[in-house]
Amino acid sequence: MRFSGHETFSVREGWLHKGLQMLIEEPDKLFHEHAADFLGVGSNMAKSIRHWLQATGLAAAHPDQRGHLLQTDFADTVFKHDRYFVDTGTWWLLHTNLISHPPYADTWYWFFNSFNLERFDRAVVAENLRHYIQLGNGRVPSINTLERDVACLLSSYSRQIPTENTDPEDVRDCPFRELGLMSYYRSSGYYQLHHAPKNIPPSVFGYCVARAFPDAGQGDIAIQRLMREPGGPGRAFVLTSESLYEMLVELMKDCDNIRIRGHAGQRAIAVPQWKPLEWVAEYYRSRRKGR
Repeated sequence: MRFSGHETFSVREGWLHKGLQMLIEEPDKLFHEHAADFLGVGSNMAKSIRHWLQATGLAAAHPDQRGHLLQTDFADTVFKHDRYFVDTGTWWLLHTNLISHPPYADTWYWFFNSFNLERFDRAVVAENLRHYIQLGNGRVPSINTLERDVACLLSSYSRQIPTENTDPEDVRDCPFRELGLMSYYRSSGYYQLHHAPKNIPPSVFGYCVARAFPDAGQGDIAIQRLMREPGGPGRAFVLTSESLYEMLVELMKDCDNIRIRGHAGQRAIAVPQWKPLEWVAEYYRSRRKGR
């Protein structure tokens, strides 16, 4: 397992746009010794931007230039339709990639796919992560390393209650907080995951299913599989079986591509046999149509 890479910085507003635009238009600058100056950030922040481009599926290792990156087909689609990353659906797509991409975000993958507590403090998360690594016979990093990774993850998603008054020029909120997956209660120091149905666009849901289930479209997928599968919608969107079903019912009102079949404990969904990138393209098409 690999930790850090983000230099303890959560994704900040504008970072992915800056990094991806440079990668597409002036790729040599992204790894230039003065990349931080070109991006208008500190040197560690420039490293963090390169890390987040990979972790969110926007960039991949260059096949011919070691240590360099190329934008992915996913990145080209996003940049064409939402180059400034202002669409909430884009952030749901990025989140889906992030929690399904262990080489660059092992802690994120573990937290959303294996960690099962609903209410917790930071120390509990770090200790559970340490135990998980031990059980897998992996080399356990220092507790300080784990705590830094956990702190970065929690700060990426949690909204503080009550809201803390900070200098807007000092700390920019991570856009993943707008997904409403987690709250942090300052008085107790505890975090709370939110298992209620989320306002997920149908095509983003389809993208998540297509990524988690390579056989999607070849047959119905049981809702219990949607709940359990790593990277699947139950895990990615922090849902219970009940809230997943409620969300599916709402999705079907606006989408003909996802259908529920069966009854009670035998419920399953049927989706087209589309590749993940086809769902992304469909999402932005539906946005243009105002759906």
